[in-house]
Amino acid sequence: TNDTGNNKNSNTPEERKIMYIGGKTVEEFASHWLSKHEQEHNQTTTTTTTSPTSSRLNNNTSQFELFDVITTLEVIEHVPNPSSLLYAATSLLKPGGILFVSTINRTAKSYGVAIVGAEYVTGMVPVGTHDWNHFWSPEEVRGMVCGSGAGAGDSGGTMKQIAVNGMVVNPLNMEWSLDASDVDVNWIGAYQKKE
Repeated sequence: TNDTGNNKNSNTPEERKIMYIGGKTVEEFASHWLSKHEQEHNQTTTTTTTSPTSSRLNNNTSQFELFDVITTLEVIEHVPNPSSLLYAATSLLKPGGILFVSTINRTAKSYGVAIVGAEYVTGMVPVGTHDWNHFWSPEEVRGMVCGSGAGAGDSGGTMKQIAVNGMVVNPLNMEWSLDASDVDVNWIGAYQKKE
């Protein structure tokens, strides 16, 4: 946990900016911090037939701090149950809070760029880092976050998608930009918890 009020020297410039406007940051890894919340959800979904919105998980949410913003950036393609992870993340948002999710789309182009190009051709990431079957489209993530009524990620209609953009690199100058018309490889979505 990085409480920006404690030690200015240990915080990043971004955290110091957040501290300046009166906020704090908390940095944890999904496998550590959200996993406890995810385990609560998994226990609930296997031991009760009630909907996630009326589950023991939501009744116990008060034991966790609620946040204005949660980010799961380049995480869900690496976890065994992304639906449950995203459900846990949304349940930790304050009303009006925003969840940012970035991942890689499951397309032929993403296979060429993220696996063949990044792993085998350039060696930017180790071979085996990605599994194309674990890439997620914007529609699939919207279903997990906003709820399609089909499983653990169903937030009971408490979330709404507010933006989706591709994260596109210009190979000539290696500058990144957001492009709503190109979500073929890396993309980021923003989802807001309803008030």
